Amino acid sequence: MKISNAHLRSFRNHNETAFEFASQINVLLGENGQGKTNALEALSFLCLTKSFYASTDATVMQQQKKFFEIKSTLESDEGKNFQVRITYDDVKKEKKFTINGADVEKFSTVIGMFPVVILSPENNSITFGSPADRRKFINLVISQSSKSYVEDSIEYRRIVRQRNTILSMAKGKDCSNEISPWNEMLVRYGARIIYKRNQFLTEFEPYIAQTYLDIVAERETPKIEYLPSVFIRQDSTIEEVATAIETKLAKKKNDELRFQTTLVGPHRDEIIFSLNGLSLKQFASQGQHKTFLIALKVAEFFFLKERCNETPIFLLDDVFSELDENRSRKILSLVQSLGQIFITTTSEKIFDGTDWNGKQRRKFFIKNGETVNELLAA
Repeated sequence: MKISNAHLRSFRNHNETAFEFASQINVLLGENGQGKTNALEALSFLCLTKSFYASTDATVMQQQKKFFEIKSTLESDEGKNFQVRITYDDVKKEKKFTINGADVEKFSTVIGMFPVVILSPENNSITFGSPADRRKFINLVISQSSKSYVEDSIEYRRIVRQRNTILSMAKGKDCSNEISPWNEMLVRYGARIIYKRNQFLTEFEPYIAQTYLDIVAERETPKIEYLPSVFIRQDSTIEEVATAIETKLAKKKNDELRFQTTLVGPHRDEIIFSLNGLSLKQFASQGQHKTFLIALKVAEFFFLKERCNETPIFLLDDVFSELDENRSRKILSLVQSLGQIFITTTSEKIFDGTDWNGKQRRKFFIKNGETVNELLAA
């Protein structure tokens, strides 16, 4: 998959910006706050129907404007073109996503069509943050490779919201009749999600082991451990997972009434990262955290490429700022051969000696939400 071009209108600080991208490396240069990350944010809309950074669509709209628009041409590995257009109308509070002129009715159907891997400072929470941050990471990877997982996750969130409403209204009193049908659905959809996560993490671990070795070239052994909210084996069936959820729901019934919230299910899962048997979160240095995160993202790239039968687009936002030059060059050497990549940076030193030929490699200077291509691109 490649993004051939993009046109941003009233998006963040980009009033009217057009890009013609190179097929391999696209570097967005400029000082902080000039609009480099905003451009990558727009590209994430094309692939995920939303920003990787902002919590709401209205947030990315240019101040004092009532709409934003992103238009782009994407090309698949097989050479098929997709004309994608995203608009948001703040007056109507309405977002539209069209592909080749046809409206997309369910945005969830876009997930996985244009696979993308995003590495940004916000991703630091994957290794440093809460269990919810790690669940968000694996949810996005699995969702891009499994349509059924996307739909199951959407339905599961609805079920949990409804159960929580019933538990809240019960105010500690028995609500077995009201909550029973929602328990059945939580067991069914929760089992599917936990089963899929368990399967994914088993399949994903060799990818992270290999990419970590490629980056570090040392015998540090990364490991990912899945700790679901119910006890399962690595080879548990969906039926066995469902039974485990059902059993634990019965045990936690009184606690749920007391706390008025759902205490059992995949929204309570944890994923543990470790290096050489030691918890990454507790014992790793900042450099090890950064390296582990980059390895996760490169592993994600290879996993999605194989599962989606499409080369993902790679967005790297301010990746090299915290790394020494040697490790930065090693990571650049690794990622630049993967496919089409987009990199934001304040310094082009790491790219010294690069042949900016315009077709395969191109750099853009971003200033105040505008591009100054003619100064820097061949």
